[in-house]
Amino acid sequence: MQPKGLLEAQGTIDVTQFWPAGHSDADTAKILVTIATDSVRFRENNTRPFGATHFLDGATVGLPSNGKRKPAINAKGQLTIRLQGIDAPELHYQPSALGAAEFPGLGKAGLAAKKKQYHDAKVVHSYRQLLGATTSKALHDFLAGSGNLALPCRVFTHVDVPNDVFDKYGRMVADIEVTIGGTTTNINQWTVRTGASFPAFYSSMSDAEINTLRPFAKSAQSKKLGVWKHLSKTIGAFDFTLLEPKIDETSVLATDAGPVIFPKLYRRQTNWAARNKAAVSDATLQEFLDAQKKDECYRTEDFLANGEHAAHKFLFATLVKAGKTILFEPDGIIVKEDVASITIHGPNVDKF
Repeated sequence: MQPKGLLEAQGTIDVTQFWPAGHSDADTAKILVTIATDSVRFRENNTRPFGATHFLDGATVGLPSNGKRKPAINAKGQLTIRLQGIDAPELHYQPSALGAAEFPGLGKAGLAAKKKQYHDAKVVHSYRQLLGATTSKALHDFLAGSGNLALPCRVFTHVDVPNDVFDKYGRMVADIEVTIGGTTTNINQWTVRTGASFPAFYSSMSDAEINTLRPFAKSAQSKKLGVWKHLSKTIGAFDFTLLEPKIDETSVLATDAGPVIFPKLYRRQTNWAARNKAAVSDATLQEFLDAQKKDECYRTEDFLANGEHAAHKFLFATLVKAGKTILFEPDGIIVKEDVASITIHGPNVDKF
């Protein structure tokens, strides 16, 4: 069932967090939540009025990856946002740690040896895709065009219950609006419209949210703007020399162009490449992808026509042939989002 509720927060967005002034890329941001009685509010549907909600006060978000919890709003008063419906080329992706599930039957001592080998190989760095720097700077420059380093913003997401607000990394999944020169702009839509990001749809999104972004993506693709000019249908060799640029290291922009694959696929290639180079696994890229049994998705048309429960679900790995050929368009798939393990503990855990 599509969510009918609308949660929104008023805050400010720090322009200097985005590269090259800071470390943020084009699809995540930290919002300084305004301290006011009505800075966070919710309405059950579009016929009901907004009311102040304090469900975030003292709330913590569970992280299933390590079993730990962290405050929804950090000590600096910041709320981390994953910009909904988009995925920009990676500016800094670090290969994931080895886990016991990857090596069934290896035993505690064997896994420890694997981890040491992985560590000693020195393959765990923050890698970047081509265009990761370019797209991050594009968003930075757009926001900086306001002439202000801190912009008032509106953060909003369509949701019915608190447990659907955050993703598995503890980030609030939402859209962000800013007003520059008297014009209000949805940042999520701006990145897709200008080719600064790919559309990236998740099962937690409403049909309306998906259908709003698709035309922007189609237009940018037809004009070969930004990422679309370099989108590759094949997976090339992993480049270990492409590392996260330092703050103000704008010299990388001169060579920041070339084949780009969908960031979700790049992240998995990075994890595989690090393991392969460290010789902790001899799996091919296709075999590595095939082993990711939780990577499930739907075809966009099927999802929109039949809904999540009736649409055919399949493994992401089937969208790649022989670890080389890419068989999908970015807006042609919807990734199943695992939000069930996210819990929020606060004064209003079950309601807004």
